[in-house]
Amino acid sequence: MLHPDTPAKCCSYCGGRDHNFEACPKRKADVEKELETGVVDAEPSSANKDAAEKS
Repeated sequence: MLHPDTPAKCCSYCGGRDHNFEACPKRKADVEKELETGVVDAEPSSANKDAAEKS
């Protein structure tokens, strides 16, 4: 039976239907792995890009 009062759950990170994005176990594991390995964004921040263009 349908329950229109219950909000639909769907994780935009992994596509799972049993949790929301904030509670995604895969996303949390990926963030922890990035912190352990020291991986940072490949793109420089806009402040660094602007400073490089001005020099």
